[in-house]
Amino acid sequence: MNPRVAAYLVAVGAAAYMALMLWQGWRFATAGSTVTLVLGMAVMVLPLIGFWLVWRELRFASSVQRLADRLAAESMLPPELPRTPGGRVQPAAAAEEFAAAHSCVADSPRDPAAWFRLSLAYDAGRDRPRARAAMRYAVALEAGDAPPTPPARLKPPE
Repeated sequence: MNPRVAAYLVAVGAAAYMALMLWQGWRFATAGSTVTLVLGMAVMVLPLIGFWLVWRELRFASSVQRLADRLAAESMLPPELPRTPGGRVQPAAAAEEFAAAHSCVADSPRDPAAWFRLSLAYDAGRDRPRARAAMRYAVALEAGDAPPTPPARLKPPE
């Protein structure tokens, strides 16, 4: 199954579950007592937070895909790294790519392609929080609404 289709199917399933929880919360809230009103409001808050999180992640994934498609069309995607038999990126190749990606960001700190490459290098090195932060910055640069400096934990090398 296509990963994009799978993500949307999971999102639809989560949305159906959250809608059911909203309905149950509404039933509690309209039951007539103060206790059930408070319980109903509490039950309705969690699905609303869930809807927001799912929407935010789908929007982020869509933005990343648009950036990747543009970079692929311009032949600017980073090279494919060699992998172990288990499918993970070889540590030596990840370290080399990380050094190359860092130098690209140092040379062009406002280039979305450089930050995209750095994000993939962080991911190859299994640093997911920094990989996501770098990808968010790349997407923001692409959209033209990035802050003037990257997040503190992603400062480019001097």
